[in-house]
Amino acid sequence: SNLTGAGLAHNLELNLGRYDRAVAERARRWFDALWDEAEPCDLAVVFEEALRPRDPWEIFIRVLWQLYGAEVEKDAEADEGLPLTSFQKHGAARALRLIRETGGAIVADEVGLGKTFIAGEIIRIYRARRQRALLVCPAALRDTAWKRFLAKFEVFVECVSFEELASEAQLAAPGGRARERLQRPLDEYQLVVVDEAHNYRNPDAPARAGALRRLLAGRRRDLLLLTATPVNNSLWDLYHLLRYFLRQDAHFADRGILSIRQRFEHAMREDPSSLSPDLLYPVIDATAVKRTRQFVKKHYGGDTISGPDGAPQPIVFPRPEAIAVRYALDDLLPGFFDRLERALDPDAGADAAETLSFARYTPDDWLRRRGDEDEAGRGRALAALLRSGLLKRFESSAFAFRRTVGKMADEHMAFLRALDAGRVVTTAFMRELSADDEDAFDAILAGTEHSADAALYDAEGLRAAVARDRAVLLALAGAAGEITPGRDPKLRALADALADIAEQAEREAVDAGDEAQKRKVLVFSCYADTVEWIRRYLKQAFEARPELAVWRGRMAAVGGADAIDGVSRQAAAHGFAPVTMEAPEGRNADRYDLLISTDVLAEGANLQQCRHVVNFDVPWNPMRLVQRHGRIDRIGSPHPRVFMRTIFPADRLDRLLDLERRILEKLALAAASVGVAAPIPGAARGGQVFTETRREIERLLAEDASLYERGGAGGAAQTGE
Repeated sequence: SNLTGAGLAHNLELNLGRYDRAVAERARRWFDALWDEAEPCDLAVVFEEALRPRDPWEIFIRVLWQLYGAEVEKDAEADEGLPLTSFQKHGAARALRLIRETGGAIVADEVGLGKTFIAGEIIRIYRARRQRALLVCPAALRDTAWKRFLAKFEVFVECVSFEELASEAQLAAPGGRARERLQRPLDEYQLVVVDEAHNYRNPDAPARAGALRRLLAGRRRDLLLLTATPVNNSLWDLYHLLRYFLRQDAHFADRGILSIRQRFEHAMREDPSSLSPDLLYPVIDATAVKRTRQFVKKHYGGDTISGPDGAPQPIVFPRPEAIAVRYALDDLLPGFFDRLERALDPDAGADAAETLSFARYTPDDWLRRRGDEDEAGRGRALAALLRSGLLKRFESSAFAFRRTVGKMADEHMAFLRALDAGRVVTTAFMRELSADDEDAFDAILAGTEHSADAALYDAEGLRAAVARDRAVLLALAGAAGEITPGRDPKLRALADALADIAEQAEREAVDAGDEAQKRKVLVFSCYADTVEWIRRYLKQAFEARPELAVWRGRMAAVGGADAIDGVSRQAAAHGFAPVTMEAPEGRNADRYDLLISTDVLAEGANLQQCRHVVNFDVPWNPMRLVQRHGRIDRIGSPHPRVFMRTIFPADRLDRLLDLERRILEKLALAAASVGVAAPIPGAARGGQVFTETRREIERLLAEDASLYERGGAGGAAQTGE
């Protein structure tokens, strides 16, 4: 019984269940009439072709056609949209097919391959269908890269920042601050595009993740996620991004995956460096467009883009070269690292007077009656995060470390002052306090909701622990304060690297203009305090060292939202790379050859006029280096080679990495012991996440550039090629 439209209407079929003689006789006459009209058919011939032995190549091609045939035919259609390269057109067509089949897609092409163009073309197609789209991106990209792109190609789409979406009145969580950010009712948006989507990888973030889930709830809405690094900390990052549009855990049962979650759990138990493609490839192939530079070079070698004069020019990617810059950490302050190690690792057997207990952040451990175990677990996890943060700030710069431990010591004093007044306060109280005058301490303490009666705690034990911690913090701050920029071996190593860059540019340049382009340098640090530390030192070094004089008056710095030396983030980027940033008329002068920045410029900025990147900090997250590398290794780079320097404390790197590993293990234990979610995704499942990170760090120290070549994708296990 073929219960389809054709089977019930016009096929030669009869669905009958009758036993009376008259009806049965009519049915037999009907069949005999059809038989008499039929032509003889040699079934052996039919089966001979169907069962003919096939060459393996024929079978392979037939499987590919079954999977991708419709996609290939679609690629061959004429396209009158944005000026895309062939691989970008194919990426857009593939993403549209994935959206049709699953309700969403991740465009995870490597940094610099033009994800913005793919997204712009898809937005244009939806608009042509008279369907409305919403673009969500970081505020910095909304006001720079996306603003320029949308205006240049006349793509009309409503664009909001992550923060604006989180505070939208139609999506706000109960009790949250809400404003009308969106121009239309939610039901009018058929497509949601999220740029730098890895910022939504934490499913428990109440503002970002919660707002996006509420936006996508209800009737089907299509989702396009753009990110070059869908995997930052662990494979769970990718899983959580997929869950925004894959509503059913058994969505890929027809591909042999009965549970997507179980498949990721299996993958997480494997060593990331030898992860079998069979595990995740079926999921990634059905959800992601992810190509690397090698793939594009191999299969799209003849592709062209429009050059500065409008004429087509072949696509050429620069070759990345990794350079390790070494310095001696112990020269900074002999014995200081050993002291810091004792302070951060309470299990190392150090004297209690030298160890940080982080009691201020875990007051529930001093409750007289057992309190909320989950809250206590979060406190211990927070303490581990603070240990990790202090270690990374110390490695970044003495200045960043001193600023942080000094502020922590001040907050410990405020905690003790509140304890003397009979209250135990939380970190939220410190935020209230920092927003008001210190003289109003008593009034703020009296009116705050973020405190508890000290009588509920072993107040004396808590006071002693916090006081010990404050003494350790003050001692560390005092020692770090002895380090001046002139005594910092890491800053000297940076200056020496800049001298090498200047010498190389002078040696290879064909004229003065070419020399200036060849010595353009981006210096990245994780911390705004370190950016300021570097800037102050280099201003003096440019005057003191003749070989660095080429950068006098040609340096800019970018930290947080505030301008530095009167130069805003946008003005610094325009002055540093006016051609590739497409700086507007009047702001397109080439003003800077050296740009020092935090990671605010690691996403979305077209800085491929630059030839050199210097990573001032140890790359604790190698994916951050992939993003930074992507600022200069992009389509349209004028340089055949780009140079990626990373500064390493070579004499203590193993000790630093060992200490970080021990801290992360404590973090995982703190979370797993009470069943709370690990603050670092995947950390509670073992050490394999940091193990892979450590391998990448050691490869970079050995000047292996494969991280930049791969774009962070671990072979076929994490790519849709």
